[in-house]
Amino acid sequence: MNRGAPSVNRGSPSVNSPSVNRGSPSVNRGAPSENRGLGWSLPHLSSRILPSTCDHCCIRSSPVSTIKNVKYSIRSMQVEDIPKLHALLAENKWNMELDYLNCIFSTDPTGLLIVEDEQGNVIGHNGILKHGSHLASFGMNIVKDGYRELGIGKKLLQATMELMGDRNVGMNSLSNRVTFYEQFGWKVSSFTLSYNQGKVNLDFIKHPLAVGFELMSSDNVSFEELFSYDTEIHTVPRKRFLDFWINHKKAQSFVAVRSGKIVGYCVLRPADVGWKMYPLYADDKNVAHALFCKAVSLIPKGEDLIFTLPVENEEANKLAKGAGLVQYLSMPRLYNKWNVVMDLTRVYSVASTEYAIV
Repeated sequence: MNRGAPSVNRGSPSVNSPSVNRGSPSVNRGAPSENRGLGWSLPHLSSRILPSTCDHCCIRSSPVSTIKNVKYSIRSMQVEDIPKLHALLAENKWNMELDYLNCIFSTDPTGLLIVEDEQGNVIGHNGILKHGSHLASFGMNIVKDGYRELGIGKKLLQATMELMGDRNVGMNSLSNRVTFYEQFGWKVSSFTLSYNQGKVNLDFIKHPLAVGFELMSSDNVSFEELFSYDTEIHTVPRKRFLDFWINHKKAQSFVAVRSGKIVGYCVLRPADVGWKMYPLYADDKNVAHALFCKAVSLIPKGEDLIFTLPVENEEANKLAKGAGLVQYLSMPRLYNKWNVVMDLTRVYSVASTEYAIV
């Protein structure tokens, strides 16, 4: 998906070890002294791999590098890097589908960075997605196995911190990494996300209580009205992202309407492993349940659903439990300046755990 994705001008990557090919001065903001545990994302859990054995859902020892004097550059991400980054993520068992990477790049690539070796291989990634001039989301920090313990992660984090500027930047941390990120400024606690996955209990979706509202495809409602509803919950507008995300050919998007007004919506999309319901927003539990049932009915038999909710939403927890999903990860939301207050009672599943507020 590359509908009008803006191009980022870059020069040829330097082979000096290391270089940041953006013409920006280097910074020294106390970045970590090693790369251990910097990279993480949601694991490949369809085979019920427990968090203690997943590559990126727990802190593990990074393999000792056998590479000496590696030459690499840190530069702005280009559209041709997307398949290479996806391969790197898949190699490390990150369930981050290619379509999502395309969506983020097409939304705004100016905060996305790539680490490249002399041969042009992508060996690392990190960045921010800007939500205007004052707010951004930090995500997807990864360095390839075999290249860790070389200070690459330190340089990558430094370069990302340059891009942050004075913005308030939010991130989702693993529970056991909160104190690590606190030392670099992420000291403001917000909500906590719970990552759930599993095969949905079919009895749970047999009788949705769809009373007083109507469910329909997002094709049958005004995009501007849906955008307005999303902005109420996300707190900042993200029209370009929403257009790519909801209207993608693989997306199944449904909207709940009551008396001509949108009262909820959800998007179901295939991931590399399983299906993600990202997001599910609803004004009440009945709307949430009806949308959930409508979307889940489209998942092929035997395949998993991925559903990430704020633990502060009691009805969302009940929904996940009733559906038979299993909780695997807890992820506190942190900010480096101030908390972004939102109505979590309307958030049943987030749009993304990377590069989004909810």
